[in-house]
Amino acid sequence: MKLILLSGSFHSKSRSCALLNAVQAYFPEHEYSFPKLDAMPFYCEDLAKIKPENIQHFIHEIESADGLVICTPEYNHSIPAVLKNAIDWASRPAFNSVLRNKPVTIITQANSPVGGARAQAHIKLVFDSTLSSIHPVHEMMITGVDKAIDSQLKVVDQKVEQRLKRHMAHFVEFIEGQRGTK
Repeated sequence: MKLILLSGSFHSKSRSCALLNAVQAYFPEHEYSFPKLDAMPFYCEDLAKIKPENIQHFIHEIESADGLVICTPEYNHSIPAVLKNAIDWASRPAFNSVLRNKPVTIITQANSPVGGARAQAHIKLVFDSTLSSIHPVHEMMITGVDKAIDSQLKVVDQKVEQRLKRHMAHFVEFIEGQRGTK
């Protein structure tokens, strides 16, 4: 199975990237693509007419993928711009893009006790508008993330590890179930 990993942050100590790297380690049997969203120009209708090469490649990767795994922090009660920008690029043409019917699962993380709940809600709203197939599970929000990940960016909290593994195993089942209904 081919999965695209999308992070809402790319700084040197990104906990979102650390969690997505952990997902890859827990499920090595799958193929992964981890595009750097921070290299994309801001979405603009002028550029959309003749998409830059990196945008064309990104859209092709999504088109050929079985599903998307999103992991993001919450910035100002919402979605980081880098993630929203990537979704905007992939969402064209509206209602008939590569995101239509594409299985998507969402993981949010924060040090706060709400674990990115508002970002989780906003991302679901955005993916609902793209007609994506949102993984219908209890939300995967990681609270106190700095205690769950060590200075080497490895998951050290066993409960978080178990939850990530369970979440991803269920997402794989969800994708397989989606294939059976088409």
